[in-house]
Amino acid sequence: MRGQMITLQITARKTHGIFLRSQRRLRESAEQMVLAAELAPTDSVRAAAAARALRDAQRCLSAEWWYAKAVELKPEDPEHHSNLGAILHLNGKYTAAASSYRRALQLQPNDEITLTNLKRVRALMGHKK
Repeated sequence: MRGQMITLQITARKTHGIFLRSQRRLRESAEQMVLAAELAPTDSVRAAAAARALRDAQRCLSAEWWYAKAVELKPEDPEHHSNLGAILHLNGKYTAAASSYRRALQLQPNDEITLTNLKRVRALMGHKK
């Protein structure tokens, strides 16, 4: 019974978050997606959805934490590594971003988006020296 209630709460938070996003209420949407992820602490998909919502709401440091959580929960998922790389990149953490992109490419070689992002972050790292 308790499990069903939690599942219903997760679904309600997620659905409400999607609705708020459709209304361009991005901060409120992110709050709902985070609550859904907190109710499902072992679900990497929920963690990644919370991170995406936070990124859309311009809360990039919080998004970084949730993308890292998604990687921790499902380390074999190349998309989680690529997304973590992207938010690290946006947050100016170029060395860590490059590392995440490289791990994503180990798991999914020749992914064009990840390859492009790795090239971009390497160029930024070269300009920073």
